Amino acid sequence: MTKYKVIVFDVDGTLLPFGVQDLSPRMVEMFEKLKANGYINVLCSGRDIFTIGKQIDNPYVDYFVGANGTFILDLKTKEYVFEKTIKYDDFKKFHQFAIKNKLPFSFVGDKWGYYNELFNIDHWFYKPFKKNFISVDEFEKQNDKNYLITISTKEPHELALKLTDFFIREKLDLWVLAEWNGGVFISAKGITKATSLETLAKLLNCSMEEMVAFGDAENDIEMLKSVGLGIAMGNGEDVTKNAAKEICLPVTEDGPYFKLREKGFYY
Repeated sequence: MTKYKVIVFDVDGTLLPFGVQDLSPRMVEMFEKLKANGYINVLCSGRDIFTIGKQIDNPYVDYFVGANGTFILDLKTKEYVFEKTIKYDDFKKFHQFAIKNKLPFSFVGDKWGYYNELFNIDHWFYKPFKKNFISVDEFEKQNDKNYLITISTKEPHELALKLTDFFIREKLDLWVLAEWNGGVFISAKGITKATSLETLAKLLNCSMEEMVAFGDAENDIEMLKSVGLGIAMGNGEDVTKNAAKEICLPVTEDGPYFKLREKGFYY
């Protein structure tokens, strides 16, 4: 395999079954073999530096594109090589909107994660990292950044439309980055996993065609479409599968491990 240089992995539903924190032995072996064969390994996730957990310590991973593309962290130097944060004034207006509409939300900075009193911090995704999250009321004192806002809702599409109307009306540099069945993500306008991978490609002096990416969810669609080889997980959403060039086995069956072996990235 000489065409591809960079292998990109979503985390939840791709590397890890939902609710699981440890890579399977095959997934550990996969990263080791890819690195031994000279590939650059990248995590590209909605997770941030607080919720990524032990995956950030994988010695065979080179970059972490986190919070749905709002930053790129070089895991060897621990330096941010790209970031696009939410402006404080935009956040203040959103916060007032959230209070008025009783929205449960959290967001992540560089120092802490933050959540309001309506947000379920004991949800399985957040509970292991609860110590890294403090009240949204503390944000102003921390002089912190704001990368990504997560809103919990059972009606994500309806809320996304309402938020989009509000952002346009108030002329905010915000957009709904993605929806999923439990809520919506909000970021600075123009950010997706794909746009940040384009930034990373330039930094690495390679093209998007030289990237392979695995993903399972709606927020992976642009990424899978924009790389040379986009592979959807067998457990992925139908819209994600339709956007991919190929499909692999589900996450519970170590799909990426077998797909990369099948295609000759290692043996």
